[in-house]
Amino acid sequence: MIERVKKLIKQRGITQKFLAESIGLSEQSLCDKLHNRTAFTAKDFVALADFFQVSVDYLTGRTDHEVVE
Repeated sequence: MIERVKKLIKQRGITQKFLAESIGLSEQSLCDKLHNRTAFTAKDFVALADFFQVSVDYLTGRTDHEVVE
């Protein structure tokens, strides 16, 4: 999960701050989640999937396909 989010951040060329603000988290909260100090919630999964336009299954590693076919 964390590695996929980091990969998407890098691919899109966005900052963690921008992502955090876009999905309704503080920058510190997102940082804690990306460093595995706190867990992503179901709400986080949905917000991230919507933001990156990928499936939740892709984010969680259940599939390697970014978008549900």
